[in-house]
Amino acid sequence: MAQNDPIYLLPSLYIVGLNISYASTTVLAIAPGMCRDSSNAIDIEVGYANLQGNAYPATQFQNYIPGLLINSAVNGAGGLDQGTLAASTQYAVYIIADSTGNNQPAGIITLTSNVLPLLPAGYDSYRLLGFAATYSDSTFTYAQNKPQNMIGALEYIKQPPVSVLSGGNATTYTAIDMSTPIPTSTLENIIVTLLVTFIPAAVGDYVRFRPTGSTATVNVPTIVGAQAGIAQSQYLVMIAGVGSSKPEIDYLVSSASDAVSVSVVTWTGVSNTAYPALV
Repeated sequence: MAQNDPIYLLPSLYIVGLNISYASTTVLAIAPGMCRDSSNAIDIEVGYANLQGNAYPATQFQNYIPGLLINSAVNGAGGLDQGTLAASTQYAVYIIADSTGNNQPAGIITLTSNVLPLLPAGYDSYRLLGFAATYSDSTFTYAQNKPQNMIGALEYIKQPPVSVLSGGNATTYTAIDMSTPIPTSTLENIIVTLLVTFIPAAVGDYVRFRPTGSTATVNVPTIVGAQAGIAQSQYLVMIAGVGSSKPEIDYLVSSASDAVSVSVVTWTGVSNTAYPALV
């Protein structure tokens, strides 16, 4: 499938369809649809023909268009990116693709604390579709945790960006309160665009971030100092957690002599209220 063939006249970073649902307590489903990848470079299609007339998954009898399944019991494309499913944990749901067309699109899930999913060999493109949370028995249980879909999510822009941390130098993970630019909420998985300015005391010093409530220690958003004493700024997109009934992220620096300042540029809340309590 040649996913790098563009679909013209559709908006930047669009998502059409691709809703997440629970196929069972261990399997997620991604409905047919299409989207741009996160870099807005290629189109990723599920169940619809591309410009060559090829569809994946193939249309079945009586024009039924199947979706993609993600089996949390396996690792890699069509499963969990690594490890095993944990209890009472938030997961990000992605669609992944191969821009060369040699590998078919697939779904994959990863911890929300990860910068992006661990991409299997042969895949180079991805797009966040939403979130799914496990219950206390390490299963997807609809009555307890409903999936959150990115389609229809609203992005709010702050101009000028709103400062939430100035000169931070905590060397253990410390929460950053973002309730000033983001309405106080217990909504999980708020996506934030941050403007981070980091002044390292030494080359190689770093600042790391993770959602409040996460215990992750690897594969978290990290900025490494390039030159001692010189400020470097970078935009960072990450997922926030909930602490004390408000959106928060945790940060730490490698040395108390470092300094980091953070401002919120945009935020996106992904609700699951479109789903009924029970079906």
